[in-house]
Amino acid sequence: MTDNFDFIIVGSGAAGSTIAYRLSEISNLKVLVIEAGGTKIPEQVQIPYRWNELLLTDIDWAYMSEAQSGLDSRQIYSAAGKLIGGTSNIYHMIHTRGRAADYNNWAYNGCKGWSFKDVLPYFQKLENQEDDTNPTAGKGGPINVINAKDNGNPVSQTFIDACVELGYPHIEDFNASDFGVGWHHLDIKDGQRCGVRTAYLEPALSRPNVTLSANSLVTKLLLENNRCVGVEYQQDGVIKTARADREVILSAGAIQSPKLLMLSGIGNPEHLQQFDIPVVVDLPGVGENFHDHPLVIGPMGLMSQPGADPKENMTEVALFWGSEDGLPIPDLEICLVHRAPFGDSFFSNVIKRVQTNQPIASVEQLVDPRVILALPGLVRPLSRGWVRLANNDPTANPLINANYGQEKVDIDRIVTMVKMTREIYKTKAFAELGLIEVKPGSDYDSDDSLRDWIVNNIGSYYHFVGSCKMGVDNMAVVDPSLKVYGVEGLRVADGSVIPSIPSANPHTCIVMIGEKVADLIKQDLG
Repeated sequence: MTDNFDFIIVGSGAAGSTIAYRLSEISNLKVLVIEAGGTKIPEQVQIPYRWNELLLTDIDWAYMSEAQSGLDSRQIYSAAGKLIGGTSNIYHMIHTRGRAADYNNWAYNGCKGWSFKDVLPYFQKLENQEDDTNPTAGKGGPINVINAKDNGNPVSQTFIDACVELGYPHIEDFNASDFGVGWHHLDIKDGQRCGVRTAYLEPALSRPNVTLSANSLVTKLLLENNRCVGVEYQQDGVIKTARADREVILSAGAIQSPKLLMLSGIGNPEHLQQFDIPVVVDLPGVGENFHDHPLVIGPMGLMSQPGADPKENMTEVALFWGSEDGLPIPDLEICLVHRAPFGDSFFSNVIKRVQTNQPIASVEQLVDPRVILALPGLVRPLSRGWVRLANNDPTANPLINANYGQEKVDIDRIVTMVKMTREIYKTKAFAELGLIEVKPGSDYDSDDSLRDWIVNNIGSYYHFVGSCKMGVDNMAVVDPSLKVYGVEGLRVADGSVIPSIPSANPHTCIVMIGEKVADLIKQDLG
């Protein structure tokens, strides 16, 4: 039996939930949302500072990258949410839009309609910012935005004081200023996480024209005469089909969306032919341009006394800065986790845990309340990688390779950032907390030794983008209306369409993409 809908949305993450809500506003449209994960929400999801407890659980895809040639062949653990609401359930709730220059660059490179002037109304549409630190902030939108300062941790304030001591400017809102140190704005409402599941998906599901199919893995797009007419999916071991009278929208993320296109015969012919997949559309850019924000796990510092217990998201403050003078926007972001959520034993066992499915020690055993952790992240990486099929089994995870460190300058800039962090730790502000650096430590006192340490401690910010990029060049997968080239009735709307990653945590950007594409669809509907 095949069910018919007007629209089928594959994936209920940041973009998919947003699109479902906006399409459900048209009461005579029937919308199906298909989600690979389940509907049971762990209690840790709601409590902002417990995000660390969600990693490597049943709600985490827990991908492992291919061996990274730029990182001495290390594999990188890559988290992604696998339940209704997607990765919006495990992100740090940091509300950063990105810089105006990020979006203007998209427009300069062929993405007409995606300049900052064009996308600003959609940022405003999604936001309900409680304070007035950003004159362009939205009011009344589904995502509630608070200022971490209002309930901030004293150690976070020390980080700001330390940066100001070194001469970095203090700014009130990262969405109103580019360079400086300050408190994050957070997607929190009434003390709980306010991601797209609660803000968009659950309100959409309360309407009679939206249907959810959870625990459902889409295995193939149904294509007839170069038109996408529906999907095949697997639920509880049963193969089912659903047809879309108007469109199928892929919002499965930068790893699963290209996988599904390739399984359906849309991609690079040479790659598809390796797995005997008939080529329907020759699109060599599918799976290419995959990239991510790399971060370093540390430096770690040890205070003389335990810090105050966390109340918000533990990642309340940051410094956005440039690796050299004259940059138009920041390429570096140093976040502070005021209570390190994991110790070395966690990170050293990640690969074992993922590959052998063996349990790690409990979170309580890994936490020392005196330890703080910096997360220096490179927000304008030059390295680019790919997503490719491992085989033609639709239940198998694809191969992922962000090529961390492929471009030597990326590592050079991270060295600069770690040195900046060490200087912050040495300030009078942190001396009052008795802070000493415990990682990497005094043995790493030269750029060469520090570079070696960094190569062995780089991880992922879990900010995957780019693998179905928007544009007009030969490697573009979707046009500026996010329609897949060469196929009717099919769009991609998620982080995979981002041509180059913004200088910010990208969750808010991806919700904006959902808002904008929903508007584009409504315009097509007249």
